[in-house]
Amino acid sequence: MAQTAVLDLGTNTFNLLVRSADGALVFSDKISVRLGAGGLRDGIIAPDAADRALAAVAQHLASARAHGAVRSFAFATSAMRSTANGAELAARIEAETGQAICIIDGDQEAAFIAEGVAQAWPELSDRHLIMDVGGGSTEFIIRESGQTLWSASFSLGVSRIFELFLPDDPPSPQQWKAIDQYLESELAPLWAVLDQYPCGILIGSSGSFDTLYNVMARLSGREELALAQARAEFDLALWPKTSRAIQSATTEARLLMPGMLAMRAETMHLSARQIDLVLVRINAHRMLLSGFALKEGVWNSIKDPETPWRAYSW
Repeated sequence: MAQTAVLDLGTNTFNLLVRSADGALVFSDKISVRLGAGGLRDGIIAPDAADRALAAVAQHLASARAHGAVRSFAFATSAMRSTANGAELAARIEAETGQAICIIDGDQEAAFIAEGVAQAWPELSDRHLIMDVGGGSTEFIIRESGQTLWSASFSLGVSRIFELFLPDDPPSPQQWKAIDQYLESELAPLWAVLDQYPCGILIGSSGSFDTLYNVMARLSGREELALAQARAEFDLALWPKTSRAIQSATTEARLLMPGMLAMRAETMHLSARQIDLVLVRINAHRMLLSGFALKEGVWNSIKDPETPWRAYSW
């Protein structure tokens, strides 16, 4: 049976999903690219980061072929859409690998994320806030009874925050204060809409949340997420201890934490900080995890024979 591959070209990692025609998972993988390193502060993708991106796409395409894929779709997000040379990199990747790159805006990114999360939590009808912490942007979506009430993409990804503030390791109290003030100000539109649509449930979408769940689990002697696990629930009683440990540690110490994914260690404290601000603001009584995100959300769109997205077929 012919397979289809989806590449999610994020700011920190490039993710690959291969599914069969009936939607069954065949293969998944992720490669650390750090596309924003050394460039986001100046609004560009640095040359070495561009080279890493090209190599990662080529590696993912080889893996997709090896697992029976006959076509692939690639979606680029914050780093490529917000930099002066992002489109140039997309064109270079297509010229050298054949893979067409669909650079999507923040609204489309949020829509794909919402579709992915809905696959993990299809029965959840209570109003909830979805949060996807990326490297270049953070997406928020408010949903209720299967409908999206509001969504927005903010340029608050952890790599972007890191490049903007270049904090000590770990950040000083003064640096944390500056970061908090910046996040609070930038998230003003979210705070306003939450007054209209209060949410007591936060769903973290893959990425940082997967790693945070695993660190919390290991700190409390529990099981990590199973491979390709679709969903889980955080123990909110254990979250403060986990978050404090991550935010107060050096990068080297975070690397040594059981459950920590090495490619996320450098900026995981910034993810935890941003999540804390949201948890306090919404007074959350549940914190859920969706192992499904953008690449799973893409699936419904590309199943349509009239899909607008460009594919690479071989």
